[in-house]
Amino acid sequence: MSAAILPFVHARGSWGDIGYQIGQMTAPLIRRHIDAWLQHVIDSTGSSRDAAIAAAAPFAAPIQAHAPFLWEELEGMTRGSDTPIAELLMLQARAEVMRAQQEALAPEAVLECTSFAVGASRTAGESVFFGQNVDLVPFIEAFGVVIRQYPNDAPATLLYTSAGLLGHNGLNEAGVGVCANFIDDPKGWRDGFPRYLLSRLALRQDTAETALEAVFVPPRAASRNLLLADVQGTLINAELLIEEAGFLRAEDDVLVHANHLEADVFEGLETPSENSLCRRQRLQALLDGAPSPLTVTDLQHMYRDHANAPHSLCAHPYEGRNLQTVVSVIGNLTERKLYAAKGSPCRAPYATYTLATCQQGALSVQVEDTTFLGSAS
Repeated sequence: MSAAILPFVHARGSWGDIGYQIGQMTAPLIRRHIDAWLQHVIDSTGSSRDAAIAAAAPFAAPIQAHAPFLWEELEGMTRGSDTPIAELLMLQARAEVMRAQQEALAPEAVLECTSFAVGASRTAGESVFFGQNVDLVPFIEAFGVVIRQYPNDAPATLLYTSAGLLGHNGLNEAGVGVCANFIDDPKGWRDGFPRYLLSRLALRQDTAETALEAVFVPPRAASRNLLLADVQGTLINAELLIEEAGFLRAEDDVLVHANHLEADVFEGLETPSENSLCRRQRLQALLDGAPSPLTVTDLQHMYRDHANAPHSLCAHPYEGRNLQTVVSVIGNLTERKLYAAKGSPCRAPYATYTLATCQQGALSVQVEDTTFLGSAS
């Protein structure tokens, strides 16, 4: 398989079985991810390795209390990868751990990701699409995986994540999709349920509305923006601060979000960054101005866009912002497919991953023609 394509892992059975299988198949990537993130924390904050691992310990109890299936999966992963559970727990709360070690430092603006959803009235084949350019520190690109889970007691799921992290974005066989962006809360962060794992709670549900209800159950450790969509055409954006929440609904079957607060309830709470505003406005303009009906190819081209650089949808590092698009993910909820480009999509093909053949266990991946690809403008 080409190095430009994300690894594709299939696991099935109990949650412990699934964790064991994923851990066994991705063990080298998990180890490298742990070491790289710990070094990132050490370099950024001056923390020690032991202190960074210890900072994750308080997040165990909220996972056990509010998502025991995830704790079972984590225990299986530690057996399969031969990795201490304390280190795997650190990955589940990697952003929270970083913030815990930065308490004595001035907080930095974090500008990560641009998301969208479009409904059937705007698309070819009356499909519902959602997607996200995931903008993170560049080294995270190397650890990306697509995981297809076929559990005994929950909907099958198709996930993008980093090896060893239990979830980031994806879709399930009921036709629910979720992607997650960074937003900031002036009240800071706390002990609670790790923000990355909220996506996994959503993907146990059969509608966007019930997914929204599910993510409200645990006490949140950190602020999180979740864009939820379902195959029936419900498109919801939830801006989840530590104790408050604001909501946005689609207009003309389109919903877009970046990294600043937009809900009326949060008006005046922050000053949006130029970077977030540019990305959000550009994606909205591309979707509004696109010829109808939209195809997945149209959406892929939008995520390769470099207008307003360096504040572009396809993100590349610039002075003051060491982030890049580490993966571009687009989901077709009608067909239960994910299209994912590893790294900056201007330089990588989108591969197609599907739930459709889950019962047969096939792991075939289709890759788009790459003749158009070039360097970033």
